[in-house]
Amino acid sequence: MTEGLAIELAKRKMEELSVGENYLLRFRHFQIAPVSKLELKASNELFILIDPDSMIKVFSKAGVYNVQDNKINEMQYIHRGNITVINQGKKEFMQVMFLQVIPKLKSE
Repeated sequence: MTEGLAIELAKRKMEELSVGENYLLRFRHFQIAPVSKLELKASNELFILIDPDSMIKVFSKAGVYNVQDNKINEMQYIHRGNITVINQGKKEFMQVMFLQVIPKLKSE
């Protein structure tokens, strides 16, 4: 998924959730060591996976992205809740990029 498509998906998803244009976007770029994992917490946020490497596995309550597993019928690029990102490679550091979508709190 490209950055442009991720931004468009974020816009549509925020409209679906009645947030409208009241949200922030953050580009997050992580470097993950071989055979290690990263834990992210996204309670009311969305993390949209951008241009993932084939050795990356991402799972959350929204679903799984793992092209190494041929038993998965549909890969998920949009994640929320507790997100786990795993570098399944044994030799190389992996670059993992997300577009983080953060709904703004309404102040009265």
